[in-house]
Amino acid sequence: MRALGYFNLIDHQVTKTDYEQLFSVFCERYLHQPIGVYCDVTEGFGKNTLTEFERMLDYMENEKSDFLIMIPDASHIGTDIESVTRSLLRLESKGSKVICDDDELPDPLQNALVTHNVKGVSKERSAKIRDSMKQRALLGKGLGKPPYGYRNGINGNLEIVDEEAPVVELIFRLYTNRGIGLRLIAQELNGRGLKTRRGGQWNMVTLRDILKNTAYMGTYTRFGLRLPKSHPQIIESSVFREAQDVTRSRKPLGRISQVDPFLLSGLLYCGNCNKNMMGVTRRQTWKKKDGRRSSGVYRYYQCQSRNNMSVCGYHTWRANLLETTVSNQLRHIISGPTSIPLNKGVLSHWRQEMKLIWDQRVRNAERRFNESFKRAARGEMDIFTLGEYIFELDRARSSSGYKEQPSGESILLTDWMSVTFQQKRDFLFEYIRRIRVDDDSIEIESRLLPNSLSSDRHVVLQ
Repeated sequence: MRALGYFNLIDHQVTKTDYEQLFSVFCERYLHQPIGVYCDVTEGFGKNTLTEFERMLDYMENEKSDFLIMIPDASHIGTDIESVTRSLLRLESKGSKVICDDDELPDPLQNALVTHNVKGVSKERSAKIRDSMKQRALLGKGLGKPPYGYRNGINGNLEIVDEEAPVVELIFRLYTNRGIGLRLIAQELNGRGLKTRRGGQWNMVTLRDILKNTAYMGTYTRFGLRLPKSHPQIIESSVFREAQDVTRSRKPLGRISQVDPFLLSGLLYCGNCNKNMMGVTRRQTWKKKDGRRSSGVYRYYQCQSRNNMSVCGYHTWRANLLETTVSNQLRHIISGPTSIPLNKGVLSHWRQEMKLIWDQRVRNAERRFNESFKRAARGEMDIFTLGEYIFELDRARSSSGYKEQPSGESILLTDWMSVTFQQKRDFLFEYIRRIRVDDDSIEIESRLLPNSLSSDRHVVLQ
């Protein structure tokens, strides 16, 4: 495989020549083709000058080819697990893989857990698990959950699942022969009633992982090893390479796709059982009289205790209706006859409450990221899924700045349709403590008023 070496001399007591020799030995040892070495020696090269890391990314973009990126250890691409993740996302978004020149910790995520002394990680236990995994990898035996279309046989090797293999073939055929994108492929599979292994709907992330997995042409890849013909292939090598060519020919995604969030999440409580209400998305497909298929997406809020615990009733509101009702009612609270001037006591209490909320939001996002990083290191999720937790962390931090007073009323009264989703979320959390939702009415508890205000559902609709 074509290989690039990347090194960062900052805080590392080794010379550039030493690292270049290390890269050369690595390529000879694993039969990789050495292409080039990039080495950063300072924190930055000036405002208008690219670092070597950026130059390497530009080279990979221009070449439009997959590379193996060798680094000595994870500290060369990040000072903590967060910055390591950001670097890996940028590298792997180009279609390349990163490996550490560390016989004990070749995987960069596992390497980062130990290199950066993450709490709760046992180096001895990690080493035992890694040694066992490497021995199985050398024999071409499956590690962890087998990819869709395969199962782990009695001897540990991958075997084809007869009912899943045709779906894999269909995915590659739609992507290469018919030139259909991932979103439309997911729609096609779901429209045919085909399910994932877990019985769920197909999505872009799952399809992308299938299309880039070399296991489908019979090649086992792990720990920098490539073992061709280690198990039966589902996809011909020529078809697999064609799929990679199609991927490279298309503009790479600039960000990680996100499921559309719900505006009122975390604010709604069921008026019947006082449990949180959750946003739910339902996708339906049906056949018209003329034989054509049609589909629709429906979003609504419903009591989560019905879904999670099979208690309470079917208390539900359409998302658009409830969000419009809340915004209209909040207008009445802010500018109506019941509004009151904000005195120092009210503002002081509001500032304390908001600081606790924003700080907790950041801590929760950091905790979710740390837990997800460990899961990714165990192979339970890919780097791009982990990137979604980085996105959430950035979003939480961007909203956590200290504020002297609530956002201006103009956001709600005049600019509501033009502001971003996150600005709307922040605004609502500044003014609303909770919303009680009944079948025919809502009741908003404001952070800035001593009492609540109720609204009848039918009155709002008139």
